[in-house]
Amino acid sequence: MGTDVIIVGGGVAGLSTAYQLSRRGVSVTLVERQQLGAGSTGQAAGLLGQVRKTASATRMLVDGLDVVRELEAETGQEIFVETGSLRLATAEARVEDTRNHVGLGAGSELEVRLVGAEETARLLPYMKSDDVILASHTPSDGHILPHELAMSYAQMARKNGANILQNRPVRDVIIDGSRAKGVQTDDGPLYADQVLLACGPWAHVMAERAGQVLQTVGIEHVYLTSHPHDAYPVERRSPAVRDYDGRIYSRPEAGGLIVGIYEEDPVIRDMGELNDDFHMSRMRAAQDSSAVAYLMDSALHRFPFLDKVKYTVTQGIMTFTPNGCALSGTIPGVDGLFHTAGFCGHGIVQSPTMGVIMAQLILGEPCAYDLSAIAADRYFGASGLQARRDIEPKCVFAYAGHYGPAGR
Repeated sequence: MGTDVIIVGGGVAGLSTAYQLSRRGVSVTLVERQQLGAGSTGQAAGLLGQVRKTASATRMLVDGLDVVRELEAETGQEIFVETGSLRLATAEARVEDTRNHVGLGAGSELEVRLVGAEETARLLPYMKSDDVILASHTPSDGHILPHELAMSYAQMARKNGANILQNRPVRDVIIDGSRAKGVQTDDGPLYADQVLLACGPWAHVMAERAGQVLQTVGIEHVYLTSHPHDAYPVERRSPAVRDYDGRIYSRPEAGGLIVGIYEEDPVIRDMGELNDDFHMSRMRAAQDSSAVAYLMDSALHRFPFLDKVKYTVTQGIMTFTPNGCALSGTIPGVDGLFHTAGFCGHGIVQSPTMGVIMAQLILGEPCAYDLSAIAADRYFGASGLQARRDIEPKCVFAYAGHYGPAGR
């Protein structure tokens, strides 16, 4: 049975593209190695901070919320939780950055305001705020629920006629001459004129099998989730927090609090060495690891009540690129082969618009966004970015600098 487009990967990037293509009447087959959302999607926090450093990047996130709200209307499922967010400045070097953030929001017609320590404490009474010099508050920010988003994409894609195959690892891309013609699975080949690799941390592994270089690295990431406690309530719509100097982010979760860390010296995970039995949901962070130690130190400093409640530490894998921006589109050498990966911790919130973009690229339609910052071929042939030994340290540097002291 033929299909127009094969999508490899059942995370939010692949599912979003399947949804957008199928609603345009395109025949789509999505193939997932395990269950939908079993990779990075299932381990994500889903924080949505709409204001970015460029107007184009901000617009992608704002427009993505329209897609989410449409999904909510179609499925009757809550997907986006509007909590607002706070970006903290706890060092003088961070104050200018915070003021600039407010200016960027104003330029994008988003409400962002400056607040002091007193207002911060009112918004988040369970957080240590006496060291906050200044903060920016964006009321329309929040978080997207990863499972609900993934399942909503899948529900609507299936309704539109998409074929979704689970527990079917893809071993290779079938290439005829210089054109992708399908994929090889354990149950035989699947053929299509267009193939999209949306493989998350496995992106560079699959690209290599097609003879291409994709500058992504899988990096271990940890966060804790506190258990609800009557004495230390966390309101469901408490603002999310980004404490860059402390390297942590947080948001409410089921009566508790999620707190994650972007440590300075992360661990690379060799995705090519993982066998079919590897399940990301079964990863366990060593309690004596430096990442967990840093997480607990920063989390307890910012949220002292965590010392009095139970919590669970979750470990997953993020996919980073050398400059912290996704790689989406084509790479010269193989016609009909598309990539979308390397979302650097923002895959959940970028996926609504990315699905639209990838559908437009695959169909050859005009795209309303400036894609230069996320083009998959932007490192094509670039010196020092073709071998794994050169790519990995640059991606680690990007991860380590994602949060951290101002001026790094």
